[in-house]
Amino acid sequence: MKEEKQNPFDRQLYEQCLEKAEGDKGRAQTYYNHRIRAEVEPTSEDLDQREKWPMLIPLLILYALGTVGVLALVFGFLANRLGWW
Repeated sequence: MKEEKQNPFDRQLYEQCLEKAEGDKGRAQTYYNHRIRAEVEPTSEDLDQREKWPMLIPLLILYALGTVGVLALVFGFLANRLGWW
């Protein structure tokens, strides 16, 4: 990591990661990259809110079609057995 191009916050974060990694610069860099990416990427709560409806709507449609299909089969079976047509 280049020390001269870091801002003070990044340097402080890297120092915390270096302390957590017990002086191992490779592990500290891994910790640092993970922490930086976690700040940039959306949180899991945002993903849950964004993905809830796109996953739920197809399931509701399939369940509704399945329910109507089963009811139609039962009605057809009973109509055939009871001689309704």
